[in-house]
Amino acid sequence: MIKYGLKLWSNNTTWFEEAVSLYKKGAYDFIEIYSNSTIPHDYAALEKIRHLPVFGTHIGHLDKAGFHKFFLTDDQFEAWKMTTDIADFFDVKHIIVHPAITHTAETFWENLAKLNDERILVENMPVNSPFGDPDREFGTKLEDIGHIREKKEMCLDVEKAVKASIYHKVPYKEFLKKAVEIMKPSYVHISGGNITDPIDQHTDLWEAEFDVAWVRDLLENQEQDIYLVFETPKNGQDLQNDLKNMEYFKTV
Repeated sequence: MIKYGLKLWSNNTTWFEEAVSLYKKGAYDFIEIYSNSTIPHDYAALEKIRHLPVFGTHIGHLDKAGFHKFFLTDDQFEAWKMTTDIADFFDVKHIIVHPAITHTAETFWENLAKLNDERILVENMPVNSPFGDPDREFGTKLEDIGHIREKKEMCLDVEKAVKASIYHKVPYKEFLKKAVEIMKPSYVHISGGNITDPIDQHTDLWEAEFDVAWVRDLLENQEQDIYLVFETPKNGQDLQNDLKNMEYFKTV
């Protein structure tokens, strides 16, 4: 069964009341919180959604805290502490982290060991970021996914897997099917993107060029429950675009 997840940043405080109202109406099943380490967490505001099921926290702020590089210094540890603090506040099951741009397998495990948290899920990544960074060295190939999964559970990012498949010249359905077989994920991210450009995009699902209905069927056919987080764009005003993407995914 697929459970539908709403993604919020820790500083999206103006949308918290709407998130509560939508949950009460059954519009979604759980929340993932992105820990924005550039702004102190407002725990008085976060208290408004504390009673909701918050299953995951995403480490952040990836760019400004240097987590795209992920060679841990005191600056990154401050952002990591903010991530674990908010994870503890909501008593989340998962903390999602990325392999960094310049990591090899060896340096990835060296730096991940410094975090030392059993809640960590490692997310698969594309080779090309939208920020003009160098090509990512680790965490993009099926072989990398297998190497990571031997030691840690993983979060499958559908769009990132599609983008990696483009770069590595593997048909995206073949890549996704194999990634699911390797990961056996229960926690998944989804957004849209084209199937010609390997750069990470995160568009609305109706703009996706990959077969969204096929992805839905792939996830629905897994034995385990799938907790699916929608990383599609916000409209800047409310949470209605998130709901539109969820409905599109259900009915396409």
